[in-house]
Amino acid sequence: MTDKEKFSWRKRGRAFLYAWQGLKSLIVYEHNARIHLAVAMAVILAGIMFQISALEWAAVVICIGMVIAAEALNSAVEAVADRLTSNPDPLIGRAKDYGALAVALLSLSAVIVGGIVFIPYIVSLFL
Repeated sequence: MTDKEKFSWRKRGRAFLYAWQGLKSLIVYEHNARIHLAVAMAVILAGIMFQISALEWAAVVICIGMVIAAEALNSAVEAVADRLTSNPDPLIGRAKDYGALAVALLSLSAVIVGGIVFIPYIVSLFL
């Protein structure tokens, strides 16, 4: 966009349509994304069931968003890398490994946050 282009709600709306297309594609083509989304739905249901606080919801929503965003970025890196070459390449392999690491680290962090939020509620069921 140049400085002379006017702001366009239509173009901003199209950006959301592209994002929606990306989400649909992520769900259709990426097995791990489906797993993350299924876990996210289970966590949301648990949050509703346990009536977690607004601050706990904030932590849960941020974690869900970060993990799914990382999965989307990792999938984007893999798609571009696979398009560039089908031959083994150490730099492309490293880029894919870094993307997978990002998803793994955020997933682990989300599990830890989930434990901090939900373990007290689960323990209280047995006390």
